[in-house]
Amino acid sequence: MIIGVMSDTHGNRRMMHEVADYLKTRHRAELIIHVGDDYADAAELAMAGHAVRMVPGLWCPEYGSGRVPKRIVETLGGITIAAAHAAKDLRAAELAASIVLTGHTHVATIERIGPSLHVNPGHLKSKFDRGQRPSYAIIEASDAAVTVSVHELSGDVRHRVTVNRAELA
Repeated sequence: MIIGVMSDTHGNRRMMHEVADYLKTRHRAELIIHVGDDYADAAELAMAGHAVRMVPGLWCPEYGSGRVPKRIVETLGGITIAAAHAAKDLRAAELAASIVLTGHTHVATIERIGPSLHVNPGHLKSKFDRGQRPSYAIIEASDAAVTVSVHELSGDVRHRVTVNRAELA
């Protein structure tokens, strides 16, 4: 299974659609997870025909509405993935998922915390934001391993981590 992850599009729908197309054509992603800011952007991806899971960001009206969940937890391809825009919205059990996805900081990271991989795909807001270039992430799961990579807009890999599947939560 291949999953694309993006965050912090903040209304830059041109860049968001460009990356969504990369995810589908270059990386063969079956699903996109949009981890907030802007929920309306993520909804537009769904309306454009992409398979999308999404959570609202802190600045979205949906975040405070109570009608839209601030976090999602799903088991995809046998891997439990928890996602929220900000880590503060995840409970302890969700922080122990196989893969924990957050955004908010605009800084792309992949970090092993205990038996979990914590991933922030960065941002797609603009050419530079908070000193960071735009980026997105890919999760690739096989029977033996899970690989998470952060990519530049060119598709070049900025950072990659591979973990034996048996080592994940």
